Parts: sequence; C-alpha cells; structure tokens
Amino acid sequence: MLGLNNRNQENEAIIKPPSSDSYSMISTIFAKNNEISIKTLSLTILDLINKDQIKCDIDLDDTYEVGKKLTPEDMEVMKKITLRIANKGELKTSETLAINLLKNLNKNKKFNLKAMAKQTHNAANANKFEKDLAEYVKAIENENNYDGKNYKDILENGKLTKKGKELKKEWQNYQNYLKSQNLTEKYPPQSAEENSMQILYGACFDIEKDTLKIRENNTSLTNFVDKDGYKLLNIIFNNALLNVTEKRRGDGIFYGVNDKYTIPGGG
Repeated sequence: MLGLNNRNQENEAIIKPPSSDSYSMISTIFAKNNEISIKTLSLTILDLINKDQIKCDIDLDDTYEVGKKLTPEDMEVMKKITLRIANKGELKTSETLAINLLKNLNKNKKFNLKAMAKQTHNAANANKFEKDLAEYVKAIENENNYDGKNYKDILENGKLTKKGKELKKEWQNYQNYLKSQNLTEKYPPQSAEENSMQILYGACFDIEKDTLKIRENNTSLTNFVDKDGYKLLNIIFNNALLNVTEKRRGDGIFYGVNDKYTIPGGG
C-alpha cells in the first residue's frame, strides 16, 4: 500500500518542472555539444509572445504543420502570421537584444513571417543579424553565468556532473508527462498560463507540437505554436546565417545552422 501511495505521489509531482533554470539554459545544457543555437533565440521570442511583449496576430484558423521542404503554401501561411513588438517595462538584456534583433532585421516593429524571411536573403541584413545574434548569445551567457562548458553544478568542462545526469533523467520524465495523453488528462495544466508554460518547455526539447496536441490552444503563444511558428522562426534564422558573407572567427559560438530548408525568393 505504501508503495502505491509513493507511485501516486511521484505521478502527481511529475507536473512540476524539475528545476527553475531558464528555458534558454534548459535547451542548451541538454542539447548536443551544450550549444547555444538559433533555437535559443526562438525560445526567447516564444517567451516574449507569451509575456505579451510581442503581439501575435494570426489570420489562420486550422492547425498547420510545415513539411520536410518549404512550399508555396508554407510561404502563404507565413504571410498570415504577423508579429508586432510592443515591449513595455523592464526586460532582461537578452530579451532586449532579441527584440532589437527583430527590429534590425525587419526595419520595423510590425512584420509578418514571410516578409522577415525575405529580409534574410539580403547579405547586409544577414551580416547584421549574425552580429546581433552574437551579442544576444553573450547576454545569455552572462545572465546565466555560463561559459560554454560550465554551468552551476550541472555542467563541468562540457560534461554533465552526477547532479546534471540526475537532473537530465528528471527532465526526461517531465518530457514523458508532456507527451503522455493519459498523464496530461490525469494531471492537466490548471490555467492558461500553466498550459503555455508547458508548451514552452516542450519547445525546449522540440516536442512542442506533441505537447500542444493534448492540451488546449488557448493563448497567443499556443496559437503561434499551433501554426508551427516555432519551427518557422528556426527556419528563418537558419536562412539568415546561411546568407552571411562576413564570417565571424574565433568567437567560440555554435549557432546550429543547417541548410535542410531553403526559403524561396533568394537572390
């Protein structure tokens, strides 16, 4: 009987994130090579949408999912997703830099994702994006006291410590909860705010769509993810880095760029 009670307590506890580390650091310390990548920037933007620092207007009702290659239909969906920067009050340095990066890339406070994607084909814009991204990465490192190899008592010389390995297992259990329909129905998020938070944690591990499928789409953030906005941001930022002509050297930063997707409309 005691064992059964313990299992129930463990199940009830699984709804709580294992640590209070920032989204950016969770995605970094458990990523391959412990890299700060463009996904970190996309996570920051998701968080800013969730905090209503970036307004999100979507002229699309149905769920949407991007395929293995971008299509003309994908570009039309991107046109229907508009972001408007409306930041107020105090922000962390990394958040301010992320917002300024968007302003610099789009040369405006209001833009749709298709227009932003088009800007990334311009070499001057791409070069400025990379410089802005480097400043953003440094801010993430400074805010979290992270040097690329060491973080609290979780990461030492690029490897997880004993505590780090234990924490990774706890986060894996939490991911199982996020993806489990049975557990989610048994222990659902208690508010729209908690629902969005769980979607954000899902994005840290690239399971945001799986997480959302068994939760309500009830906020601007969840609606953005429902239209594959997180994935589209990563594609757009990847494209910017692919069009950089002034290659930086010796900064030790890995951005996670790849050329899996090609955005139509390049020069």
